[in-house]
Amino acid sequence: METLFRSLPNVLFCIKDRDRRYVAANDALVNATLKKTVSEVLNRRAIEVFPEMLAAGYEQQDDEVFDRGVNIEDRLEMITRADCDVGWFVSHKAPIRSRSGEVIALASISRDLEIRADEGQELGAVKEALDTLHRDYSKPLRIGDLAEKTSMSASQFERRISKITGLSPRQLLTKLRIDAAAKKLRETDLSVGQIAIDTGFYDQAALTRKFREVTGLTPARYRQATSSL
Repeated sequence: METLFRSLPNVLFCIKDRDRRYVAANDALVNATLKKTVSEVLNRRAIEVFPEMLAAGYEQQDDEVFDRGVNIEDRLEMITRADCDVGWFVSHKAPIRSRSGEVIALASISRDLEIRADEGQELGAVKEALDTLHRDYSKPLRIGDLAEKTSMSASQFERRISKITGLSPRQLLTKLRIDAAAKKLRETDLSVGQIAIDTGFYDQAALTRKFREVTGLTPARYRQATSSL
């Protein structure tokens, strides 16, 4: 896996063990640290290789993955670039599990958005909106309200979210709700109607319609198909 990311200069890649120590890293990640070689980064924690103010946030995210076993997606964060400037990146972290299901490591990639320094304040407001989408997807969110809080027009807000996530705000909200519904279908015995309410859909019919549109399966059929996995 490390080989796949080695030649991508704007994508930081790493794997960490349960002690939060780096066991794999590409050159782009090393260039963002206070170290000069991969060997100087391996077997060390973020707090040992990044500026303290940045490392604390990275390790907090690591705790989410290890302690709760969750994926972190589209998380905006500040990372030091190779030129020592601090830039905005969008990060994804996922747990690596043993055959028994225990989280034994995490894999992380962070993509440089190449945002100009004078756009940083604007992006900070977008970060709050993204955090709201990821945290409150089950609530009746209005995309227009989120855009208004960033002091952007609806079209500016949509372009910025699309640049970061590859999805429009509405598509991202739907994705978060479908992902949450699929997880509950796999891991709980809740009724489809209850799952619909818990994940932000108006009712069971609304969930079924959107779920089938995205996955090709009804929620009931998806639950049946994944029950033996």
